[in-house]
Amino acid sequence: MRLPFTIDPGRAFFAVALAVLLYFVALSETNLAQQTKTNFFVPVQVVNVPPGLVVSTPPQSVQLWVTATNSVFNRLRSESFTAQVDASGAIAGDNDLPINVTSSDPEVLNVVPDQPKVTLHLEEVANRVLPVRANLQGQVASGYQLGTPIVDPPTLTVTAATSVVSRATEAVIDVNIDHVTVPVNGAFTPRIVDSRGIDLKDPNLHVSPLSVNVQVPIVQQTLYKEVGIRPVAQGQPAPGYALQPLEVNPPTTTLVGDPASLEAASFVDTAPVDITGISTTIVRSVALSPPQRTLLLQDAQTVTVTVRVTTLPVTQTVRVPPSVINLSGTVQLARTLDLVSVTISGPAPALQNLAVNPSDFKVVIDASGKGPGRYALDVRVQQVPAGLTLQDFTPKQVQVDLVAAPATPTPAPSPTPSG
Repeated sequence: MRLPFTIDPGRAFFAVALAVLLYFVALSETNLAQQTKTNFFVPVQVVNVPPGLVVSTPPQSVQLWVTATNSVFNRLRSESFTAQVDASGAIAGDNDLPINVTSSDPEVLNVVPDQPKVTLHLEEVANRVLPVRANLQGQVASGYQLGTPIVDPPTLTVTAATSVVSRATEAVIDVNIDHVTVPVNGAFTPRIVDSRGIDLKDPNLHVSPLSVNVQVPIVQQTLYKEVGIRPVAQGQPAPGYALQPLEVNPPTTTLVGDPASLEAASFVDTAPVDITGISTTIVRSVALSPPQRTLLLQDAQTVTVTVRVTTLPVTQTVRVPPSVINLSGTVQLARTLDLVSVTISGPAPALQNLAVNPSDFKVVIDASGKGPGRYALDVRVQQVPAGLTLQDFTPKQVQVDLVAAPATPTPAPSPTPSG
C-alpha cells in the first residue's frame, strides 16, 4: 500500500533530535541548584575538649542552609550532615567558637549553619568522694526481721564540672525489699543526689566504681502460738453402742514455727486412739502430731484421752394376738381377732440379747357384759418384756363378733335296774 505522502529521513531524524534537546533544556531549567533552609535540626558535637575541662552547657542543634538541586534537597535528612565545634583552643569560661558542617551526600554543593558560631561554657573538672547509702524500699514479709544493710565500698568518687560536683552530697542505692523473705546480695547502680535528694543528671558526670555491692540481712522470726488439741479415734465401738465426744487433757498446747505456718495452724491432732469393740469407758495416753513446719514447745508431749460410749436406743414392732377376757359363758367369738402391732423400745444390747416373742406380751380386750352381737372394743397392753418400754400399739380398737354359745346337753337319767 502506498502512502499519500512521502517521508524525508533526514528531516525526520532532525525533528527527533530537536525534541530530545528541548526536553533536557526544560529539565535543567526546572531543577536548578538553589540555597534552601532545612526544616530539620542537626545536633552540634563538641570535639577536642582540652584535658581538665568539660563543657557545662552543650550547644543547641542548628538548622542548615543547603545549596543543591530540588531532587537532591528532597532526599536529605538530619543524618546526612555532621556539625562540629572544635574546642581544642578553648579555655575555662565562655568561648565563641565556629560551627563546621559537612555533608555525606556528594551532590550537596554547599552547606552552612543558620548560626555561624556557638557560645560554649567550659569548666574545670573536679573530683569528690561521696558516702554510699542503701535506700530500702518497701517492707519485708510478715514474720521476717530486717538487718542492717552493708554497702561495699562504703564510698565512691564522682568526676564532673566543678559546679556539678559541688552540689553532690551522697550516692544512693535503691533496694526493693517489699515482701522479700530471703537476704538480698547483689550489685546495684548508684544515684548521685544533692542535698534535697534530687538526682544530678549531668551527661558529663562520671562515677567510680560504676556499681556497688549491697547486702541486706533478712531473717525469719520464730513465733509461738497456743492452739487446741483435737482427739482422733479410729474404729467403731461394739454393736449397739454410740461414741460420745472425746475428752482430752490438757485441752491446749503451744506450737513453735514461722508466722505463715503458725497462722495456718488452728489445732493439733492426737495420735489415733483405737476404739474398736469397746462397750465401756477407756482412758489412753497418746502423743501429739503437730502440723507441718511447726514444732511442739514441749518436745514429745503426751495427753490423756477419755473415751465414753452410750447404748443406742432401738425401736421394734411385734404383732401380738389379743386375748378376750371376762367373756360370758353364754357367748363365744364368731371369728379370730386381728393381730395388734405393739411398738417397743430399749437399749440395743438388750434387744439383741432378748428373743422377743408374741407370747411375751399380754394384749387384752375386755368383753364384760357383752351378749351376742358386734362390738368395737378397746385394746389394752398389760404386759411387755422386762427392760423394754411400750411406745405405741395399733389398732386402738378391734371389732369383736359374739355369738350365742351352744346349749350344754342335759345328761339322760341312768336306768333303774329291775329286781
